[in-house]
Amino acid sequence: MKNTIWFESRLKEKLNSYMELKESQGHQTSKIRHIFISLDQYLQKADCGVQSLSPAVIDGWIASLPEKLSVNTVNIYISTYLQFARYLQSLGHAAFIPEKAVASRNYSPYIFHEDDLAALMQAADTMVFSVPEKHRHNAACFSVMLRMYIGCGFRLNEIRLLKTSNVDLEYGIVHVRNAKGNRDRIVPMHKTLTESVKIYSISGIPQEENLFFPSGTGNPISCSWIREAFLKCIRYIGIEKPDLPKHSRNICLHCLRHSFAVAAFRRLDNNGLDMYDEIPVLSTYMGHENLYGTEHYLHMTAENSRDILDKVEEFNKGIFPEVLE
Repeated sequence: MKNTIWFESRLKEKLNSYMELKESQGHQTSKIRHIFISLDQYLQKADCGVQSLSPAVIDGWIASLPEKLSVNTVNIYISTYLQFARYLQSLGHAAFIPEKAVASRNYSPYIFHEDDLAALMQAADTMVFSVPEKHRHNAACFSVMLRMYIGCGFRLNEIRLLKTSNVDLEYGIVHVRNAKGNRDRIVPMHKTLTESVKIYSISGIPQEENLFFPSGTGNPISCSWIREAFLKCIRYIGIEKPDLPKHSRNICLHCLRHSFAVAAFRRLDNNGLDMYDEIPVLSTYMGHENLYGTEHYLHMTAENSRDILDKVEEFNKGIFPEVLE
């Protein structure tokens, strides 16, 4: 990376030296490069002529971030910047340390019900033939990806970056590698989903030695393309995103994961299954670190699952001791 100039602001030398330091420590700077490009471009526009980062400058940069970014994404930008700020401080330069953005405590994700999900899949199938030809490859992948998000509650990157070698269609199993928290897990698919994935697998699109869902260029399909395709589908079926404050969480692909969790809890209850046996299994299936992570989904969707939430809370009384004040 030496002598590679990525930046043009007055802090370009510091930015480049910081990136070199991160690489020398074994970090993949390609994952954070876009964040520092955003900061560098803002510094150029703000004509920041000093080797320091004041509160006004950093607050201005954060305020300039695209409105479509979620609070979680904004916090990633801030956390990444904080490491650079501490690096500058270690060199004797002033660098403002901002607080993270705070997500609304009243956030309630949109829960898709069975009719919604069926309509979404139909919309994705329709999109394969309605988009410009240059996007049809990605759209064909997305129609199958969407079914996997719906059917198994996967996170975005767990499918976007899925390797062909980690898909076992003989047994209908997806091996998730290095997911959130650097955890691996095995995710069985329903037989109907497995059949859909099998049909896709013989299309010639999956790469034998790499990605199961490659883009037309052979690289992973971008997060932004997948998110935009999802938003087109929800608009197609008549679901409108509400007007919310800037950086607020809105209807998004991750709501399918919430929807999966709520539907799974409801099926457990309707089938009369024992929560003591089944909740730990669901927690493992979804890749949660502990049972609190699974219960968190229901707390954010109380109006959709108050009856199930009450039963989960009753279940937890036998696991987590009460704290006496």
